[in-house]
Amino acid sequence: MTVRPRGRRRTLSKHVSSFNMYMDQVYRAIMEATGAVKDAPVIRELLDEALGARRRKALGIADSEEPPGQGTAETLHTLQTLLLKLIRHEDLLLRNQKVGIKLLLETFVEARTGRALAWEELIERPLIQKGKTKQDLVNYFDMKTRYAKEHAVELFEKLKKEGAESR
Repeated sequence: MTVRPRGRRRTLSKHVSSFNMYMDQVYRAIMEATGAVKDAPVIRELLDEALGARRRKALGIADSEEPPGQGTAETLHTLQTLLLKLIRHEDLLLRNQKVGIKLLLETFVEARTGRALAWEELIERPLIQKGKTKQDLVNYFDMKTRYAKEHAVELFEKLKKEGAESR
């Protein structure tokens, strides 16, 4: 679709298209209502409206008018159906979140267990054999845990900030 500057007249297509209209069609009523003498301008206007509606439909823009023949009872029924679908969708989302949280919890437990085991086997035993005290090793372990936690919080804040900027 080309955009034309305001005030410019539209050019007519050089392609001649002729078709026969039935006498009972709506455009005759439009001609009478508007007082038009010739039918070509009315037909062009109707085509413009139809093409505009098709363009809006393709873009996903719905008309704000209520569909014809839809009464209050039908509207309420439609709203109820949509709300039930929304509730069902929310229920599925909550279930998925619960599964995700359980998996995340299992991951944390396994990571903590693996870290503690690696600490005991690879670092603590050799350092105790070299004469370090248990309290020194606990302080060292806590210090490394604190550094890792601070790094994780910084990374989380950075990701949160990037997410806010991208919105």
